[in-house]
Amino acid sequence: MTIILSATQKAAARRLFTGCCNQQKNYSLWIYYHRLDRNILFKALENYVRPKLQKEENRLVELRALRARAGTGGREAKQLEKEIERQEAFLTELTDFRDKLEKAARLYLEPDLNDGVALSIAPLWELVPWSEAKKYWLELSKGKYEWSSVSRQLKNNHLR
Repeated sequence: MTIILSATQKAAARRLFTGCCNQQKNYSLWIYYHRLDRNILFKALENYVRPKLQKEENRLVELRALRARAGTGGREAKQLEKEIERQEAFLTELTDFRDKLEKAARLYLEPDLNDGVALSIAPLWELVPWSEAKKYWLELSKGKYEWSSVSRQLKNNHLR
């Protein structure tokens, strides 16, 4: 009995946080499951994602300025060029992450913990590293799980 209880507690602890990340997994955002509310995604955008994006855009500007000062040739110029390419790629990933998070936020869904983890994070299917989230999202979009709060909200908001 203790082993089963311990395993159950560990399983429950793993579900307390929902991880959202970009496709390349270079940027992650962890959301505490029990704090999910209608505004949590907007808060994440304003408090974390947009400031991070601004910081990385500023870093790219700095790298370009360093590159301009480094001249046209040499080891330092080549190194800076590679770093600029990496920074541009990261900014593309981060912008994509922001756009997908905004898309999920603009659904204006009120999470209901009684729906369970799978249905609660299904709207984040493009951001969570869990393939089942997409399956649940597609099923919700088709009207399955009518008993759930998220399904009713999708129907009432004409999102399915």
